Amino acid sequence: MVIEWLKFKVPPEKWEQFILRDEEVWTTGLRSFPGFLGKEVWVDSVENEVVMFIRWETRELWKSVPQNIIDELDAKMGDLQMPMTESREYQVGKFLH
Repeated sequence: MVIEWLKFKVPPEKWEQFILRDEEVWTTGLRSFPGFLGKEVWVDSVENEVVMFIRWETRELWKSVPQNIIDELDAKMGDLQMPMTESREYQVGKFLH
């Protein structure tokens, strides 16, 4: 499994709207792609950040989502597009011996 970890700077008054729109747009959109396993959303009320923790079966399946779909989903966020401040990738449960 691979984790896609994204951090967004979101003003507190927009947390709920941002999270609901993300669920409606991104989570729904990604569900149609093979390898998408699910997503968690975490809110840091001290730093005013929203973190997305997205689980993928493999890196190859994650990276197979076409760029035009990513652009389309991003555009659907409309006025709730927020600046991504950090992104990371983690490999889970597969270690070299």
